[in-house]
Amino acid sequence: MTRFKYISFLMILAVLGWTLGGHAPAEAAGSIKIIINGNQVPSDTNPVIIADRTYVPLRVISENLGAKVEWKSATGQVVINWRTTSTPTLPASKPGENQIVIDGQVLVIPADYGRPYVTSQYPQRTMIPLRAVGEALGCDVNWIQASNTVVISSKAISADNQLLLDLARYQTNLKLMTGTVINSEQLLNYDASSFSTDQLGIFKTYREQLSKYQQTVTLPNGEVINSGNLTIMGNSYLTANQLRKWIADETPRITANMASRGLQFTPIPDLADLYITIGAKYGIRGDIAFCQAAKETGYWQFTGSVQPWQNNYCGLWATGSPLTGQEPFNGADPNMVRFEAGVHGAIFVSPAAGVEAHIQHLYAYANNKSLPSGQTLIDPRYSLVSRGIAPAWLGLNARWAVPGTTYGQSIIYDYWLKVANNI
Repeated sequence: MTRFKYISFLMILAVLGWTLGGHAPAEAAGSIKIIINGNQVPSDTNPVIIADRTYVPLRVISENLGAKVEWKSATGQVVINWRTTSTPTLPASKPGENQIVIDGQVLVIPADYGRPYVTSQYPQRTMIPLRAVGEALGCDVNWIQASNTVVISSKAISADNQLLLDLARYQTNLKLMTGTVINSEQLLNYDASSFSTDQLGIFKTYREQLSKYQQTVTLPNGEVINSGNLTIMGNSYLTANQLRKWIADETPRITANMASRGLQFTPIPDLADLYITIGAKYGIRGDIAFCQAAKETGYWQFTGSVQPWQNNYCGLWATGSPLTGQEPFNGADPNMVRFEAGVHGAIFVSPAAGVEAHIQHLYAYANNKSLPSGQTLIDPRYSLVSRGIAPAWLGLNARWAVPGTTYGQSIIYDYWLKVANNI
């Protein structure tokens, strides 16, 4: 995976034209051609030979590769996302030092790679020793002196390693055969040879399932982010009226669907205001929680084991077996929730209590803080959650729902984006 680490370093230098050292005296070397993967590429800056080393302009290389590059002026950091499509948590910056951060890791440049420099003439371009290009890119690099030609050929990545890279870009939870749950971005730390043939086969199934969904999502404000970075905590993007309008527009379809299955339509409760207002008290995105409830309840038709009168909108304590009625409250207020023998899932005293229990359960997944001041615990499974284990909606995959490979994606794309696009 070293190939990807150093490729990002090249990208940032090429795109932004920054130097890691001072200017170097360039010696003319005549007209030097650059051929990348069999094609001669144009360049507004010629390669040069300095101290018997051939230096090439990185902009030429970067244009044939592609990477997301961002300059963080506040911290003096150059941030590149090569293997990821969004910026991981950044390491602490050092005063007076312009760090190059690649996929969340500070790049350490070997001293014997030579010193890249920026040309003094316009347009300024970063030049780097050809030897460094070969090592950094994991390419075959040759200097053909007879024809003054630099030849760079990319080494093909194996299909199995490409599989890991494809999964990593989703930044989503996956369950391994061992039972371990990992975020797919962690696959960047592995070679395919680390996994069994059976596990790779399961990875292929995961990729096929995930391929139904995009890796990025466009927020209502127009910002484009990786869907793996859409957090559970935060302000709602949509209003209660928008949620209410969406449900109203969906009702004829839901009614027809129930009739086609020989089932009676259940009137949909008006919970939009509750999700927005209660979500705001906890710092939870209530609009997306509302959409999760729509998914969990089948648009509040409750065709599974939980029934409408339970006010249980996210399947709390619905584990597939009926309850005994003796389940522990785990600190939850018994005036707000109860259990009944033979019933699947907890029973909440009111719709507001059911919504708050749902929000509290998300709160437990999203962070490790105590409940907001003045709030009574209603969720009887709150203490059973490994606190802060899923700060993002895709973190609910393989945890809230098992195996749940696309559980979070479905909430976002099959429900929430429909509301956002229904405005």
